[in-house]
Amino acid sequence: MARLTPEQLEQKIHAVLREQPARRAPMSLEQRVLGEIARRQALPWWQRSFVYWPNSVRLAFLVIATGIAGAVLLFSMQLLGLVSADSVTQIVEPVQGAWNTLRVAGSTIGGLIAPNMPELNATYLYVGLAVVGGAYAVMLGLGATAYRLLWQNR
Repeated sequence: MARLTPEQLEQKIHAVLREQPARRAPMSLEQRVLGEIARRQALPWWQRSFVYWPNSVRLAFLVIATGIAGAVLLFSMQLLGLVSADSVTQIVEPVQGAWNTLRVAGSTIGGLIAPNMPELNATYLYVGLAVVGGAYAVMLGLGATAYRLLWQNR
């Protein structure tokens, strides 16, 4: 038997595989798949994946979970004797002060911007969108290049 090149072997294998009859799926498969899709779509948002939650609920969950994790961390450190009650108060006070400062600054900036909003030109918005889109494309290209150079050849 003659020795085949890789291309000839590939062609022969493809020819043999193309001649094979198509296998039929079980008759009940379509009904089961459609039933499962309908069952998953009927689930309320809180029983679905985190991705399907409303954005406001996701943000609230992240804020609350971060706060609970920080409180548990501080409480456990206080129980272990690593942190005293006075130091916990000293940790919380700057956070409260920063929150109040941010709230006041946000309302001040909103008060300055709101009267001038109708004067914004649409060209500035389009230029801003183009800059953000260009930066996104550059980062995507850099990421793909880094992947090809650093990871793919391993």
